Amino acid sequence: MRKFVIIWIGQLISTVGSGLTGFALSIWIYQETGQAAPFVYTALFSSLPVVMFSLFAGALVDRWNRRWVMVFTDVGAALSTLAVFFLYTSGNLQVWHIYVSSFFAALFGTFQMPAFNASITMLVPRQHLTRANGMVQTGASVEGILSPVLAGLLVGVIGVGGMMLVDFATFFAAVGTLLLVSIPQPEMTPEHKAQKIIQDIRQGWQYLSARRGLIALPVYIGLINLLLTSVIALQTPLILSFADAKILGLTQMISSLGLLLGGILISTWGGTRRKMTGVYIGVLIAGLGLMFAGLRPIFWWIGLGIFFLLAPIPTVNAQLRAIIQTKSPPDLQGRVFSVVFLIARLGPPLGFLISAPLADKLFEPGMMTNGTLAPLFGPLFGTGTGRGIGLMMTLVGLGFWLVTVIMYLYPRLRLVEDELPDIVVEN
Repeated sequence: MRKFVIIWIGQLISTVGSGLTGFALSIWIYQETGQAAPFVYTALFSSLPVVMFSLFAGALVDRWNRRWVMVFTDVGAALSTLAVFFLYTSGNLQVWHIYVSSFFAALFGTFQMPAFNASITMLVPRQHLTRANGMVQTGASVEGILSPVLAGLLVGVIGVGGMMLVDFATFFAAVGTLLLVSIPQPEMTPEHKAQKIIQDIRQGWQYLSARRGLIALPVYIGLINLLLTSVIALQTPLILSFADAKILGLTQMISSLGLLLGGILISTWGGTRRKMTGVYIGVLIAGLGLMFAGLRPIFWWIGLGIFFLLAPIPTVNAQLRAIIQTKSPPDLQGRVFSVVFLIARLGPPLGFLISAPLADKLFEPGMMTNGTLAPLFGPLFGTGTGRGIGLMMTLVGLGFWLVTVIMYLYPRLRLVEDELPDIVVEN
């Protein structure tokens, strides 16, 4: 796994740098607007490229050199950060600029995700796929812990602009490690070379659609993502409704500790014998955490709830990806993963679109002292600013359980590991 680990370290450093910019800009947005909607719209623009371009990205990744795809997407993301830096330092940065930057950063990520996931299959022995995917999840959690801490230390020293420059510098680590190693490429057949891109896309879709258990996996996760994204972007305005930026950073650090421990667990443990069992149990635990987080306007209470929301996520994602990697051919995985990402992320744009009006127009006014929802839910959740968002979180946690029960009753998904043969890859 040496080559994989080298690439993983470079991506980890870059991800921590990106987290600095994300944290700093979230504080800037709240200071400039004081509203929940800009956070939701930023997340919305970040989710659109996957829906719009994922199918084309997967088809192209299966044709192009996957290492160079990752190199060029890292360079593109770096230039996007640099553009925001120049706008900020010149005093011309506006909220809509962040929407545009988020869109382009996510666009580059739309190409990088299938390239990276398909490369893992070529770099890592089959028995270690779940652990490797767990390490990828661990990297995301390290960013969630280190970035808020570093941002809190650096913002008073180098400011928002300085943190963006640090972010830009970390992209060199990602690109440098990719240039150090080679990634084996699956051979393209003459028939594949002769095909048009639209035929490539159709081939990836046909492979999944002919295997109902595999297509049900991203449908399940897509429904969970729809529910989750209707509230997760509201965590920042929820905390800032009763606390300051330091408490926000501390809460995010507590929350992200769940991702870190969950990532370490799946990386060392390797997951449940039946991977779908780990997926189901993980989603149920996440739902409990979200229910808990919404009940009280106390930073450690919310942090603990989000901790239990995020802790099972590495297990869920690692085992889900391992199922797809072992059940689909390597030369088709860019296209397969692009379809999976598309279906799994169709929900977030809708979730982001409905979360802002639900929070600002229905739940937040309804949970004020004289609001329409206060008589029913006030005794349990309390009333005032932020309590509407808290109620939304608890209801979404209940939704996790309902969706899981429904999807468990579908036998093609429940038995996907038994009904579909493994694709053996020699590393």
